[in-house]
Amino acid sequence: MALGLYVHIPFCASRCPYCDFAFVVGRGRLSERYADAVAREVRERVAREFSGRVRFNTVFFGGGTPTAVAASEIGRILDAVASVAGWAENAEITVEANPGTVDAGKFRDLRRLGVNRLSLGVQSFDDAELRLLGRTHTSAEALRACDAARGAGFENVSLDLIFALPGQTETAWQAHLDRAVALAPEHISTYNLTVEPGTEFGGRLRRGRLTPLPEETQAAMYGAAIDRLTDAGYLHYEISNFARPGLCSRHNLGYWDGSDYLGVGMSAHSFIAGRRTWNVRGLTRYLERIEREGVAVAGQETLSPSERRTEAVLLGLRRVREGVPIGRILDHRGGRRRIHRLISDDLLERIGGRARLTRKGLMVADAVAVELMGT
Repeated sequence: MALGLYVHIPFCASRCPYCDFAFVVGRGRLSERYADAVAREVRERVAREFSGRVRFNTVFFGGGTPTAVAASEIGRILDAVASVAGWAENAEITVEANPGTVDAGKFRDLRRLGVNRLSLGVQSFDDAELRLLGRTHTSAEALRACDAARGAGFENVSLDLIFALPGQTETAWQAHLDRAVALAPEHISTYNLTVEPGTEFGGRLRRGRLTPLPEETQAAMYGAAIDRLTDAGYLHYEISNFARPGLCSRHNLGYWDGSDYLGVGMSAHSFIAGRRTWNVRGLTRYLERIEREGVAVAGQETLSPSERRTEAVLLGLRRVREGVPIGRILDHRGGRRRIHRLISDDLLERIGGRARLTRKGLMVADAVAVELMGT
C-alpha cells in the first residue's frame, strides 16, 4: 500500500497576522523533543494501522516553519519512516522553507537527507508588504534563498506568493509575478489573502483598522496571475497552483483526488479508507500523549458514502483542468438542474462526461461548489 505522509512542524520565529494554522512561537528549545515524538508516532501508527505494510510515495513537511528546526531533526523523522515503512520508487519529499531561516548549508543538509522538493514561502518581493504580513525575511533574503536552493542541487522548487494585500495595487502584483517568473521555479502557488476571524488581521478587520481590497480588484489580480503564469509556460492545474509540465505537487494532488494520507505531529489530520482523524492541537499535550501512549489522536469521523461523494466533488472541482465526473454530481438531488444553471451562467463547462470551472467560475469557485452540491 502506498500513501502520502504529512509531517507538521509547528515552530515559528514570529506570529504572522494572517495565519490561523497550528503553530508556536518562542518554544524552539523543544524541537529535539518534538522530533523524537514525531518519529515515535510514525513508528507506532505504521505498526498499529498498517502492520508495517506500507510505502510512502510523498512526504510533506509543513508548518509552522519546518526550516526553523535543525536539518538533523528532519532527518530523524525521515529515518523513522525508513525504518518501519520506506519509500515508493521516486518518492517526492517536500520541505516548506522560510527564506529567513535557511542558508546554503541547511539546504545542502536537507538535500543530503533525501529531500528533493522545496516550497519557499516568499509571499512578496516588496519589503513593506512583507512587514505588513509579519514576515521575518526581506526580499533580498528571498532571492538569496532561491539561489542557495539551486546551489544545493534542488531541481524542484516552488514559490508561494500572496496577493490582494490591503493597499496592494494591480501593478505591484504584476511586478511580483514577473519577478517570480524570472527566477524560473518549477512551481508557483498564488494565494488570495483571506482574513480569518481568530487572527490578528481578523481583529483589525473587526475594529475597522483593515480594509480589504474590493472584490473586483481581487478577481483582476487572480486573473493576472492566470494569464502571466500560463503565458510563461506554467500549467494551471489547481485553483491556486501552477507548475511546469510534469512537476505538479504530487502530495497535494493526493488531497484533491481523495487519496489516503497519514498525518503526524501536533494538530495533523489523516484520511485513510474514508476515516478522518486529527491529533491534539497543543504542543505540550501532543508531547505528553506521544511519550505516554505513542499516539495523540484527539478525534475521528467516518464519512458516509454520500459525504464522500460530496467531498470528492468539492475537492475535485479545484482541479481546474480535469474537473469532476458529472455522474458524481447527479447522485445528489437536483444535480442535473444545478449543472444546467451553472453552465448557462458560464460558471461551469462540460467536457465530455466531466464538469469543470470556467474562467468566470474560477473567480467565485467556493460559491460555485456550494451551489453545485446544494449545500
